[in-house]
Order: sequence, then structure tokens, then C-alpha cells
Amino acid sequence: MFHKAPEINIQHHPLKGEHGLPEYYPAPPLNSNSLFYIQRNQNQNTVVYELNRLHDGSINQEYPMNVFWIRYSDQGEQKELNYIQNKLAYGYHSSMINKDCFQFHLAAYEKQKFYIDLQKGYQNHIYTKLEGRLCRVTNLYVFAEELGVFPRVKFVEFYGFDVQTQIPAYHKSVFSI
Repeated sequence: MFHKAPEINIQHHPLKGEHGLPEYYPAPPLNSNSLFYIQRNQNQNTVVYELNRLHDGSINQEYPMNVFWIRYSDQGEQKELNYIQNKLAYGYHSSMINKDCFQFHLAAYEKQKFYIDLQKGYQNHIYTKLEGRLCRVTNLYVFAEELGVFPRVKFVEFYGFDVQTQIPAYHKSVFSI
């Protein structure tokens, strides 16, 4: 089901992933609540975003997404985000536009707005504007340098599809600090 990562000699690859999402990183399994996921250069562990449904099947309007780790380094164990990860990095802030649409931004970067579009009978999607185009986002890759307690993000890659053309979309945001 998942590709086994090749052995990496850290001495020869001190900045693994520096040139983009490694091909051997596993994609998390999809289900009817899947929205998108984030992977990082530090390891293959993946942050997954899924719809947060109530017992009656409706979407939790206050917290429309569940966010959790798939820890591939621990045999694919699922684990909740810790407080700091939720408040400063992978958590989100959302508002309801209508019963079928929510706007949100990630805690780490509030400038990039995303939208959850709930489609009856179809896969639900996340959308954002990339270079002036509306794109359906499937995943993000974050490259960061470890500098003590808080890593410094160097770039973020967005992967998905252009809504108009259905052509794969890619965008790289570079951060200089």
C-alpha cells in the first residue's frame, strides 16, 4: 500500500527534500472525509485534514476539519496535534460562509485563504488562489530548517489542479527571513 522509503545517508543528503517533495513520500489513504494533507522535509510523517462530521452526518460548523498526524515513522499510527502544533503551525481558523462553504487559514500563515466546498454525493475539496488562478489543493510540502525550538520555513509547495482547465497546478512560495 505505501512505498518503503529508501535508506538515506544523512551525511550525503543533509538537506533532504530541499528541491521539493520527495517522490517516495507516501500519500495518506483517502476516504469520504479527506480534504488535503501537509508533508515536511524533516520526515515522512504527514498532517491530514478531514471533514469533522457530527453524529447526524452534518459538518461541525465551529470546527469543520479534524487535523491529525499519520506517523509513518511509527507504523502509520494516527496521533493528535499537540498544543503548539495546533496553535502555531498546522491548526486553523475558520468561518462559515454558508452551510456548504467555509473559509479558513492555517495558523502558521493567515495570508493564504482556503475554502472548503461541500459537494453532495461528490468528493469534497479545498480551494485557494494561486497566481490568480482558482485551484483545488490536494497537498502541501513544507521545507523548513531546524533552528532550535521553532523551525524556519524556507518554502511551501502547493499541489493540486486548476479549476478551469483541470491541469495539474503547482506553486512554490519562498519565504525570506
